[in-house]
Amino acid sequence: MIRNNVEPIYPVCVQPAFIIGTNNKDKTYNFAPASWVSGTEKEEGKYMLVISMTGTSRTKENMMRDGRLSVNLVSRDMLTLMDYLGSKHGEDGPKDDIYYGVGRGKNIDVPTLDASPWVYECEVDKTVNNGVSTTFFCDIRNIQKDINLGGEDQFDVDLTVLDPVIYSGRYHSLGEMLGEVGDFLPDADIIRDAKKEKQNHEEEAQVIAELQRKREIMYILYVWGIIILLSGMALAESTMIPTILGVVMLVVAWVYSFISGANECPYCGTRFEKSGHGTFCKSCGKRLEL
Repeated sequence: MIRNNVEPIYPVCVQPAFIIGTNNKDKTYNFAPASWVSGTEKEEGKYMLVISMTGTSRTKENMMRDGRLSVNLVSRDMLTLMDYLGSKHGEDGPKDDIYYGVGRGKNIDVPTLDASPWVYECEVDKTVNNGVSTTFFCDIRNIQKDINLGGEDQFDVDLTVLDPVIYSGRYHSLGEMLGEVGDFLPDADIIRDAKKEKQNHEEEAQVIAELQRKREIMYILYVWGIIILLSGMALAESTMIPTILGVVMLVVAWVYSFISGANECPYCGTRFEKSGHGTFCKSCGKRLEL
């Protein structure tokens, strides 16, 4: 192998691309791309993420103030989202020109990206300032992993299934150059479709919220009916009033469930049943829970 000597202007750090999720001061979320992400070991079996950032940014500000973050691995199908988030500055307002699903961490209250197949939930342990850069050493509190990746061994992940985006000035995948930064920015049609999708999701959320409100009222009526009925049974020798009230309350709950549609799909009117995998209408397939 013959190598040339080149001026050390920029270190070619071949690393997976990530999107950092943080909490703003007003409790809204902020997402921004990052590529200087690596790992280290704090003590045996205690791993950390090491994240370096230059300059100033909303993400950096949030990490220093709040100390919590999610680190969302970018897969190939997330390139449009990564380019979009990288083109928008946090100070310019909400990054909501396109729709993308946002969840919350399981162990830490941080925003996460639904599209990411691998999400770290982290807390900042310490920071090191190095000129224009700040390096964050972050304790990993939880990892959310796509079930399709399979296996319990974290060191035996099939990267061909994970399909991470590799960044070294350009976007690559395993064995393929995908394009330049900015090549995947959403065009007008994508933004229009995304806004429509976002509106549909918001309308769907309102329908689901209304259904859940009805079901909460129904459950409250049933619970109070049972409590009053049991109290009446305990006092049956002295008075029958609580028993009668309990029966009436249960009848009211039953009637309310039919009149309000608390047990019916708001889209097709079919009665549904809740399962361990979530609430879906078996007739039309619509999701019925937030």
